Amino acid sequence: MKKTLILVFSTLALSLFSQDTLQVMQYNLLNYGNYWNDCTTSSNNVNTKNIHLKTIIKYVQPDIFTVNELSEETSYHQMILNQVLNTDGTNKYRKAVSFNYANSYLVNMLYYNNEKLTLYSQDVVHSMVRDIDVFNLYYNSSDLAQSHDTLFITCFVAHLKAGTGSTNETKRASMVSTAMSYIRTHDLPENMVFMGDFNVYSNEEQAYKNLIYSYNGTQYFFDPVNREGNWNNNYNYRDVHSQSTHSENVACFSHGGLDDRFDFIMSSKSLLQGTKGMKLLKETYRALGNDGQHFNKSINDSPTNTSAPANIIDALYHMSDHMPIITQIKVDAALRINEDLSDISSIRFQNPTQEILHLKIQLKKPQSINLDIYNIFGQHVLSKKVESNSESLIYSLSLNQFNDGAYILKISDEKGGVSSRKFILKK
Repeated sequence: MKKTLILVFSTLALSLFSQDTLQVMQYNLLNYGNYWNDCTTSSNNVNTKNIHLKTIIKYVQPDIFTVNELSEETSYHQMILNQVLNTDGTNKYRKAVSFNYANSYLVNMLYYNNEKLTLYSQDVVHSMVRDIDVFNLYYNSSDLAQSHDTLFITCFVAHLKAGTGSTNETKRASMVSTAMSYIRTHDLPENMVFMGDFNVYSNEEQAYKNLIYSYNGTQYFFDPVNREGNWNNNYNYRDVHSQSTHSENVACFSHGGLDDRFDFIMSSKSLLQGTKGMKLLKETYRALGNDGQHFNKSINDSPTNTSAPANIIDALYHMSDHMPIITQIKVDAALRINEDLSDISSIRFQNPTQEILHLKIQLKKPQSINLDIYNIFGQHVLSKKVESNSESLIYSLSLNQFNDGAYILKISDEKGGVSSRKFILKK
C-alpha cells in the first residue's frame, strides 16, 4: 500500500506541476532601423514601429522571439529590448548578441524570456549573403540544481536570399546546405527549430528540399502543418500565406496582398513527436492575422479580419509587410521558481503531519497569500486566502476533514510566484 501511495503521489506531482508551455514567435521586422530607398524615417520610422510591435508583443507574450531584417547597428537591438519588450513593469526579456560575420546591413536576433529560459550558447553558420544564427537555450527546470540536467532547444534563425530566378534560388539553397552540414557535424540537442524568412516560392525549391532531405536515413526538419506545395499566388494555400500585409503600393512595404508563404518555423522530428521532453503543438501553428479570407488583399480589407483583435490587425498592417509565425511548445518539466521573482523566502512545517498543519512562512514583504491543497487524485480539496501583517507568517490549517495520505500544498504570492510542498497526513 505504501509503495502504491508513493507512486500515485509522484504521478500527481507530475500532473500538477510538471508542464509548461513556451510561446514562440518568428517575425520579419521590415528594415527595422535601416533607412534606404523607400524605407525612410517617415515611411518606416522606428518609433512608430515600436508602438505597433509593442502592441503585438503584449498580445502574443512570446517566450522565444526571433527576428529578421534588423539593422546591423546594435543600438536598435537594444531599443527593441528597452522600448518594446521590457516595458510597463516587465523586465523578463534578454537578448543574444550579433556577430554579423557576413557584414550584412540586415541581421537576425533572438530575444527570450529569462524567467523560463537561459541562453546557453550561440554560434553562426557562415554565408556570403547573411549569417544563419544558431541559439542554444535550456529550460529553467525546477530540479536543475539537483540533476544538473535540463531540456535544451536549438533555434536556427535564417533570412535566406530574396528574389526570383535561378541565381537567387541557388544562393538560398547554398545557405541551407551549409546549415545542414553544420548540423551533421555538431553535437546538437534533438529538439531543434529552423525558422525565419526563407523567401521560397514552393516546396520544389532546392533550399526547401535541403531542409527536409534525409541524410543517411535521417530527416532533420518537417513542416509542422504539412502544407507543402506551390505556395506563390495560389488560392489553395491562402490560409498559410504570410506576405504581404498590403495590397496597395505603399512606400517601403511590398504589395500585392497575401499570396506568398515566405515565413516558417520548421521542426525536428523529436520536437514534433514530443520524445525528448518538448513537443511543438501543431494546432497552435499559424501566421498571426491570416484568417484565410484575404488572398491578394490587405489584411485589413473587407471582409473584417476577426482572426485577432482589431488593434492587433492594425498593428500588423503598419508594422511590417510580413506576418509573424507563432506556435507553442509544451515542456514536460516544472519551471524553477526564481527566489528573486517570488516573495516566498521559506516554508516550514512538520512532515509527516497530524491533524493540524502548522505553517511558518517567511515572506519578503507583508501581503496576502493563497494556500491550496490537492489530494492524491489531483482534486483541489482546500483553498484559503491569508493576510499577513508582517514578513513572518504563522498559520495553522485544520486537516481533520481529510483522510490519511499524501497531499500537495501550493502557496501563491501576490506577484504570481508559486511554491509547492509535498506532505503526508498521518493522524
